[in-house]
Amino acid sequence: MGTENGTTAHEQLRLARLRELVALVAERNPFQAARLAGVRLASMDDLRRLPLTSKEELLADQAAHPPHGTNLTYAPDRYTHVHQTSGTLGATLWIPDTAEDWAWMCAGLGAVLRAAGVGPGDRVALAYSFGPYLAFWAAYGGTQAAGAMAVPLGGMDSVQRLQAFEEYRPTVAMCTPTYAVHLARTARSMRLEGALASVRRVICGGEPGASLPAVRAEIEAAWDARCFDQYGLSESGPCGIPCAEHGGIHLREDEFVCEILDPSSGEAVAEGELGELVVTALGRTGYPAIRYRTGDSVRAHGEPCPAGHPGRWLSEGILGRIDDMVVIRGMNVFPTAIEQLLRDSAAIGEFRITFYRDPAAMDEVKVEVELARPLDARAIQARMRHKLGLRVRIVPVQAGVLPVQQGKARRVHDLRRPATAGPLPALAR
Repeated sequence: MGTENGTTAHEQLRLARLRELVALVAERNPFQAARLAGVRLASMDDLRRLPLTSKEELLADQAAHPPHGTNLTYAPDRYTHVHQTSGTLGATLWIPDTAEDWAWMCAGLGAVLRAAGVGPGDRVALAYSFGPYLAFWAAYGGTQAAGAMAVPLGGMDSVQRLQAFEEYRPTVAMCTPTYAVHLARTARSMRLEGALASVRRVICGGEPGASLPAVRAEIEAAWDARCFDQYGLSESGPCGIPCAEHGGIHLREDEFVCEILDPSSGEAVAEGELGELVVTALGRTGYPAIRYRTGDSVRAHGEPCPAGHPGRWLSEGILGRIDDMVVIRGMNVFPTAIEQLLRDSAAIGEFRITFYRDPAAMDEVKVEVELARPLDARAIQARMRHKLGLRVRIVPVQAGVLPVQQGKARRVHDLRRPATAGPLPALAR
């Protein structure tokens, strides 16, 4: 690709799109206008001059200016879709889209499916509840954008979905990784394993997990199918597509400007370090996401994908929520790291992670887990100590004691005083 003054044509195009987006939004969007006033973008490095945007700010804006807030670039009659987030912070964010932005959103999900090898002739079972949530409807539109047949399975329980699988014989399933595990277990318990036989690809999203080797291996073994990870947010759109050859996800840097920043300082992190993913959606103008804090932790890797795919490669996928990370006796711990070790160590069912403070004011970790062999608990404890450098108490429980997780899993409980687990740290502006 040619260069001009050391800048590739791809980078020049992205800069032109960023300038166009910022100019439009600064002129017409009440929420963004004051934030972007006077900003000139001579190069992509000037992106750092733009303010960061958090979900908390958007929620506060909607509370002050119901129902949709002021992050709107056009008049209300220009918007044709409205959806909501899943309420990670305890409150839902309503997000309207124009017809053009919705087409861009569905095209992004189409890119996700095509990256996983899905196309005409495939039948895609959408094992979602639907309702008002954007990701489910975008997956429906994305299936059509990929030229495949969409089979929506909202309003059904797991057995009904398995019966629908038997009837429609889908070749692809889309769901959360937690639900992929649950549906396979339900199939075994109801002797409906044959319902999954037609599925060759399982595409997961909505929560971390499908890039964890142990979780991916469990899903692939249970379904006898390939498992792919993908990533996106209602606030920004589909930011990451699966890497079919080597796992993990690739950032969609043709449609997004992606930064990996230290959550406390706001500076870019060094290669190999953990940071928060911050994204700017270049193709979404009606409800823009400009330097949007995703709240998700990723590891910055400099090496390219071995298969040569474009977009930075996150071989580990999304590691977890920044606000899920806890500090235990000076050690940073993500629940996903505990899950990986659990699934690596033994055949497990449901599990629950609890962080608590003992009478001696020491932070502790307890993991209740359904084990096929309760005697495996000691071996798991030893593995946790070796890999994490922490003492983790493993408590075997009988099957059925813990609540079954089907959608976005809620397996972590922090019982310590609130000061130990607050909101996301404020990034430097």
